[in-house]
Amino acid sequence: MEFFFEIIDPYSLNKQGEDVGLKYRTGVYSVNPTHLECVRQYIAARPDSDKIAVEVLPLSNYVKSDEEHQDRLTLHPNDYCHIPKNILHKYKG
Repeated sequence: MEFFFEIIDPYSLNKQGEDVGLKYRTGVYSVNPTHLECVRQYIAARPDSDKIAVEVLPLSNYVKSDEEHQDRLTLHPNDYCHIPKNILHKYKG
């Protein structure tokens, strides 16, 4: 969860970087209730939990991105991304 919260803005609603709209809502979705409970506990333990706008819900719909969006930044490293490059590559192994 620490990695996830490092690359998103957990306080914004429907916005990440310059991208705005419903499809930019940050959330954690899973078919496993244990996963969702772990996320809820993680958020509740944060001192800023009352400001967190991350949605935590059961997965109800999943659509894989088109092939052109797979490995986007590897194929197009100069494209816009709201994640700073130093963080984007921080955990690359």
